[in-house]
Amino acid sequence: MVSDMSMTLSRPRKRLGQSIVELCAGIMVLVPIVLVLFDLTVIVLAVQLNDSTCREAARVGAIGDPDATACKNRVLAVINRANKGGSSMLSNFSLVTCTNTVTPADIAALKPYGGPVTGTVTVVTQVDVKPFVVHLIYAGGPAIVFRSSQAYPFTFVVPNTAS
Repeated sequence: MVSDMSMTLSRPRKRLGQSIVELCAGIMVLVPIVLVLFDLTVIVLAVQLNDSTCREAARVGAIGDPDATACKNRVLAVINRANKGGSSMLSNFSLVTCTNTVTPADIAALKPYGGPVTGTVTVVTQVDVKPFVVHLIYAGGPAIVFRSSQAYPFTFVVPNTAS
């Protein structure tokens, strides 16, 4: 009976060792999966934030004077606000191009009597993402670059300056 008791006490010890080995093996599989899921989440968020920032920048660029400098300043203000509000992984939005279809000659042709000018503002933004696991795999290689392009129509009324 004593030998039965000693076998009963030694079995849980072997099972405990087996459980620890299985736990370690499971963690070695689960941790990379969780890190990859985290990276994919960061990438999806970066794409969505870049798209919404580009859309808002194009909308704001289409409001007001269609002068190229004024339009670009409004677009840059939206991008700077997105950079301030972003996290450290997603705070590197940049303006690639900001173009509008209205030329200064179109506006000058309507002076001094004024009138409506229609066109579109096209904004291209990009965000560079360096996810955690991808950064480790590529040993500090280049970031993943995502670009977004949005066009927004506008109508501007050139004021009547005739006296």
